Amino acid sequence: MSKSPQTIIENAIAKADSSYFFEDYTKQARAVQAALEKAGFAIMPREFSDEVWKQVADQMRTGRLKPEEHVKDVYQTVLRVAATQGNR
Repeated sequence: MSKSPQTIIENAIAKADSSYFFEDYTKQARAVQAALEKAGFAIMPREFSDEVWKQVADQMRTGRLKPEEHVKDVYQTVLRVAATQGNR
């Protein structure tokens, strides 16, 4: 991932904002991120590196699980690992 979510949002706000006043796009982007996180959303890339998938595989539960428990575990593990990766 080349751009951080903050930068992507900053650019989107800057492109959408046609005002002639100085705007603090970084502040706006942080506010958007905070609002999304507070609402329970996570900003994640569409693709992950092989390193992330390996970490997920190493950390996910094994053994007999109901299919819905397995899917939930994989999803939560991806969220957790992706959050620890930051903006790498």
